[in-house]
Amino acid sequence: LQTKFHSVLLQEASTGDKVRCQFSTVGRRAKLGSKCRLNNVVVMDNVTVGDNCVLQNSILGAGCIVGDNCNLNDCQVAPGTAIPSGTKEKGESFLQEEMAHDE
Repeated sequence: LQTKFHSVLLQEASTGDKVRCQFSTVGRRAKLGSKCRLNNVVVMDNVTVGDNCVLQNSILGAGCIVGDNCNLNDCQVAPGTAIPSGTKEKGESFLQEEMAHDE
């Protein structure tokens, strides 16, 4: 793990190989896959992030899952939401499936 510029990893957070965090906070029991890059990201508790993800200026809600090879920029992910592998988005808000149907 390479951390620079005031990043914080809370208890029981785990990371794969070659993870880079800048200006980010990673919650308890969060799991970051290998070769992830986080810049100005808040990762809440119990979040799982797959391998080779690039996350910038985003918030990942508690218990969400981000698949492999995702690129999220200026995004918000609701708690418990699953983001499919290969997702590339900018400025999006992701809601749980049942939450989206209630609107």
